[in-house]
Amino acid sequence: MGQQIQVGLVGSGFAAHFHLASYAKVYGVDFSVRGIYGRNTAKAQHLASEHQLPIVYDSYEAMLADNQIHVVDLVVPNHLHLPLALQAARAGKHIICEKPLTGFFGPANTPDGDWSAAGYSREAMLRAIMSDVNCACDAIQQAGVTLCYGENWVYAPPITKLNRLLAASNSVILRIQGEESHSGSHAVYAKRWQTAGGGSLLRLGAHPIGAALFLKYEEGRRRNGRPIRPTYVTAEVANLTRIKAFRQESTHHLQVGWEDVEDYGAILLTFDDGSVAQLTSTDTVLGGIYNQLTVYGSRVVLRANINPNTACQAYTPDPHYFRDEYLVEKTETKGGWSFPAPNEDLITGYPDQLRDFLTALTEHREPKSDLTLARDVLAVTYGAYWSAEQGKRVDLRPFLTP
Repeated sequence: MGQQIQVGLVGSGFAAHFHLASYAKVYGVDFSVRGIYGRNTAKAQHLASEHQLPIVYDSYEAMLADNQIHVVDLVVPNHLHLPLALQAARAGKHIICEKPLTGFFGPANTPDGDWSAAGYSREAMLRAIMSDVNCACDAIQQAGVTLCYGENWVYAPPITKLNRLLAASNSVILRIQGEESHSGSHAVYAKRWQTAGGGSLLRLGAHPIGAALFLKYEEGRRRNGRPIRPTYVTAEVANLTRIKAFRQESTHHLQVGWEDVEDYGAILLTFDDGSVAQLTSTDTVLGGIYNQLTVYGSRVVLRANINPNTACQAYTPDPHYFRDEYLVEKTETKGGWSFPAPNEDLITGYPDQLRDFLTALTEHREPKSDLTLARDVLAVTYGAYWSAEQGKRVDLRPFLTP
């Protein structure tokens, strides 16, 4: 692609803010964000003004009809990811899609609000979603466009350095331990399976799952030219904020009101070389966001503390002193000790992610975070839901493409 890459941003919520901030930090690629579309026109116009975007589109279709747009960046709720990605592919546009690629949002043609995941077969979810995803991937590939899967942990500098140290030491990865946790999403859609596609295991767990899969892919490519893939998953899920003693407390600092989704999930993942990963995600942890991953290798132990990290530390007895200054995502209070993020977008990998995506489109190659990773994350996640439902290990191999 010799000409300048023109990006269309779809969505005007929280994710749109940090994507636009991250685009401003991308270097070495000839691109521009041409315009934005959001269902909330006022928010879209505000973002366009703040980031000096030339166009606010009246509809998604108007953006797709713009011949100068090469790639759409989807920062919309989970249930819209795959439909909008397929629509973009049919229009010949490349796609940047936030994680997860999709989810199971209920049986076909179920009216919004009329379905609950309670009692619905997780095996049926897994089989349905993998069928849908495989068909969608075929359609995207046949359209000749590239899908860039928005797993920012792949690009977070601590994970990138960890991967380089693994390569330098030629260490065998024996075990991976990872977690993403915080005090709960404020988004209403996140509390219902029909709009979120699952609970903490999908929303939060997708990150450590994606990072663990990527590191094993990379190890396999270094050793024998092919990725090391997942084979089995065992999992537990829970609703910790429904514990009776918790509900009887008069004050809650955690988000509550989860309808038919879990607020805690943990998986044990086995790979085809016999190595394992222990991965946790929960909406029940106070003190900010915890994005951490440790690799136990044959020659090294490596820890990636994405959040919190100690690059900057602050203390104040009165949180009002910091009232106008952003500290870090999901912190319940600005009082006491805290770990303000000097550059949160950078440390979580978003600028490097977008740079790789735009460079991949320029160089006509696949990005590091691609369709294979997107598909495997879904197989692991919904395999985990099935495992938790039946209390047994699930064989993932029938659901993974070669």
